[in-house]
Amino acid sequence: MRLLAAVIVLLACSGCGLMGSKESPKANFDFGPLPAASGARYTSNYAGVSIVVYEVAAPAWIDGSSMYYRLAYQNAASPMPYAQSEWVMSPAALLTQRLRSSLSASSLGELRSVASDDPAVYALRSELFEFEQVFDQPGRSSGVLRLRATLEGRGMWAQRTFVIEKPAPTADASGGVVALSECADELAVLINEWAVASPPSVTEGADPETRGGRFRAASSRRADD
Repeated sequence: MRLLAAVIVLLACSGCGLMGSKESPKANFDFGPLPAASGARYTSNYAGVSIVVYEVAAPAWIDGSSMYYRLAYQNAASPMPYAQSEWVMSPAALLTQRLRSSLSASSLGELRSVASDDPAVYALRSELFEFEQVFDQPGRSSGVLRLRATLEGRGMWAQRTFVIEKPAPTADASGGVVALSECADELAVLINEWAVASPPSVTEGADPETRGGRFRAASSRRADD
């Protein structure tokens, strides 16, 4: 009897293992390599500016590896995670990595020299508010990134909110990855243009024009005491 009970337990455990093995592994995504032309887009603009990129902050609900989408046509107030797709790290960490690579700043707040005898040094601190794939109707979606950046340096303080949208080529997680990766690259371009603008343009918060995607900006300034 005991032998029969042991056999039943073993068969039950084997069955559970077989059932569990049928579940497909999750697909992991990052932003991919930097665009081929990124070096030319940034290097020529850094005549006298060095930016220290600090880690991007994010609210708890997107400060993980989950990849979120939102059905705006059905329930715009309910973000949902994809079941079989996720980021390799949090969106905030991926954005920090992409900004540091694109803006020629090293990690942990250390500066990398640029081609200038007396570079202007700025500290960039950012807060991520939105990073998701939004469906405005079945079969059509866009990647949406909303981030507030604060730039400090040389007795100035400027703040700007960037909202960038890019259409997704397909209405699934892979399409959302493409769109959100393009949003991240566009963000680096816009921050580059903002930071290297002439001092009056930066401190007074003049709005640069966007190249691709939609962009809104709100800025303010505070003089150091």
